[in-house]
Amino acid sequence: MACLNINNLVKHVDELRVLPSEFSVDILAINETKLGESIKGSELHIPGYEFIRRDGSRNGGAVGFYIKSSNSYVVRSDLNVINLENLIIEIRKPNSKLFLIATWYRPPCSPTDLFSSYESFIDKVKSLDLEYYLLGDLNCNLASPTPDANTRHLLEISDLYGLKQLINEPARVTESSSTLTDLFLLIIQIR
Repeated sequence: MACLNINNLVKHVDELRVLPSEFSVDILAINETKLGESIKGSELHIPGYEFIRRDGSRNGGAVGFYIKSSNSYVVRSDLNVINLENLIIEIRKPNSKLFLIATWYRPPCSPTDLFSSYESFIDKVKSLDLEYYLLGDLNCNLASPTPDANTRHLLEISDLYGLKQLINEPARVTESSSTLTDLFLLIIQIR
């Protein structure tokens, strides 16, 4: 699994087409696709992968997954939250328990109460008793020594539900700053 904040998929799809030859990725979550219904799936095709998407209703955001064609999956639209830019798939591997992979893009200036919708989503997932992975750009800087209200809220939810952040190092580093806003959270249901 991998996640990429692409900031306009149409502009960068040619760069993505070389990805399978360089990396072995079964599932690639894409954030900020900036896709609308005018963009046809054929424009986004990568050989050997299926692309599923949830388009945005405004100029920006939107999410999708490239899934290697050999993987068996089901789109879990029943778990989508209306005001979240998220997409959820259920993966079915032979001799394995089902698990969910979600991607979520949270715009930087989103209100803190958006996390209430996210918490409702986690409650639904917990009731299914499935392993769950969240990949996305939540625009909460987990590397900040003084977290803002949104980051604190995300950390509280993560602590409450036993979510573990798998990325430990800043994903965006410049000469003057470093941030960890692209997240990979994991919750494993233990019986």
